[in-house]
Amino acid sequence: MFKFEDNKCYQMPAHFGGYDYDPSGLYYRDMVGVSFVCTTDGDRLADYLPEGFELLRPELMIAYSQCREVDWMAGSAYNLVEVSAPVRFQGRRDRVEGDFALVVWENKTAPILGGREQTGIPKIYSDIEDLHVFQNNYFTNASYEGNTFLRLEMTDAQPVDAGQLSVERALFGWRYIPKVGGPGAELSQPILYPQKTEISRAWKGSGAVEWIPLKPEQNPSQWHIIKALAELPVIELAPVTMGKGLAILMSSNSRVLE
Repeated sequence: MFKFEDNKCYQMPAHFGGYDYDPSGLYYRDMVGVSFVCTTDGDRLADYLPEGFELLRPELMIAYSQCREVDWMAGSAYNLVEVSAPVRFQGRRDRVEGDFALVVWENKTAPILGGREQTGIPKIYSDIEDLHVFQNNYFTNASYEGNTFLRLEMTDAQPVDAGQLSVERALFGWRYIPKVGGPGAELSQPILYPQKTEISRAWKGSGAVEWIPLKPEQNPSQWHIIKALAELPVIELAPVTMGKGLAILMSSNSRVLE
């Protein structure tokens, strides 16, 4: 008979055995990230923040990441698009500033499962193109079953002196596990998931963000998320930045916030 061990980590299906926790494998050794920051309606954006989180600035942040040489995936790769907002968490014990992940699209199953169950990051699936490059212009898109819902473009990218920049970031998620067979939550809690980026090269340029709302039949489980984000007004788009370097997921420092 299978028995769980308290000193092991498990993922479903857990009954095939657990594993020892090893934070050394959480290195992304070849990362390219493109960041878009849109000034928007703060009141409308705040409507999507759970209790305990306070919006610091009326900004919607959209980050595209092209992840290569991922240690925990045995050197494999995937792409993601993260949509977040700058927040402060104010709880009974914790007071922390960082970015609240509203939604993260990824194009492989493995990072989605681990991020959702273990750290509460709201990861869902979409097809995400590699970064296309043509004459200092960079562009990509995200789609679902052939229906494009997001286009990102960086134009006139010019190199800037980043030196060897190291950036630590507090990323927040909300781990929600629904009850079986009925409404309500079996588990509902805010999570802190620190991350670190070491940037070796950087660029700055102009850009564009285009949301394309889909009909419910085009994306039954996500259309309402896309619609909500598309309806947030873009008052101003800051200069677009791109960085290349190394990323580290500081999973051993992640915890439930109180």
